[in-house]
Amino acid sequence: MMEMIRTGKLKPELLVGKKISLEEAPAALMAMGGFEGIGIGVVTRF
Repeated sequence: MMEMIRTGKLKPELLVGKKISLEEAPAALMAMGGFEGIGIGVVTRF
């Protein structure tokens, strides 16, 4: 799988729908059942 990512066959960055801060994480977890938007939320700011 890592080889496929390295060669560009897999593009995991396309799965990221939203970048959030650690402060926003609790609200994002509470809203997970609502299916708002496409992709996954990733904590990028601590």
